[in-house]
Amino acid sequence: MKKQILVVDDEPAILQLLKLIFSKEYDVVLKGNGYDAMLWLEEANHPDLIILDVEMPYFNGPEFLKSIKVSGLFRDIPVIILSVTEDSDSLYKRTPYVIERFIKKPFDPIKLKKVVNDVLNDVSHEQL
Repeated sequence: MKKQILVVDDEPAILQLLKLIFSKEYDVVLKGNGYDAMLWLEEANHPDLIILDVEMPYFNGPEFLKSIKVSGLFRDIPVIILSVTEDSDSLYKRTPYVIERFIKKPFDPIKLKKVVNDVLNDVSHEQL
């Protein structure tokens, strides 16, 4: 069974690009905002990795990150942050929650794929 990646981004072009990059190796679920992503998680879904944009409407990246990291069910899911804003780098450094990587947009698809593969292969816990 393929590992599953949840991609949360409000830009349809980014969602489709990430699906294209990862769909051969992984099961990719696309959500356009944190609210829809949280609803999907609450339906008993548990991805192996979340790729999360910071700037989104309807429950942005930092709010979504806080919600999953304080949750007993989702806190161990690795998160990679994707963002175009400079301020996001400071979010990465000051957040009390574990973020596996921070990747600035625009990103190199080959490097992003390597980061995702590294994070998924370095995960030492098994999902329940």
